[in-house]
Amino acid sequence: MEPNKEQVQKAISYHGHYGPFLMLGLKAFIYAKSVLGNVTRCELYTVGRKPYLCTLDGIKAVSDCEIGVFDWESLKIVFNNGDQRIVMTLKPEYLSRYLDRPWNELEKLADEVLEKDVTILFDIIFLPTSMGG
Repeated sequence: MEPNKEQVQKAISYHGHYGPFLMLGLKAFIYAKSVLGNVTRCELYTVGRKPYLCTLDGIKAVSDCEIGVFDWESLKIVFNNGDQRIVMTLKPEYLSRYLDRPWNELEKLADEVLEKDVTILFDIIFLPTSMGG
């Protein structure tokens, strides 16, 4: 499932501008919600600065789930519905493509994110919430 125009506009209004990391967060959440049904918790593992943190606004714009942010060297999002987790890690080639780009390229790159399938952008792993016995 892909974000619709209304969701994209809501994210832009929430965040203030249209960029690739905002759309990565939005796209990841919409995908997780389509697979999990209800998303009750999200954990964002990333570098604590822009543009990485723009991903957070893409999620927050369309979600009311509890969100935790944790320091990490790249970009990984874990979505949880209480029974299952989806771990979505941005592929390195897309991190380098979207990171530290000139302002005048952001809209074109955001369009590119929306055009690509989520499985092209992210490595995705499905896990049960509890791994123990």
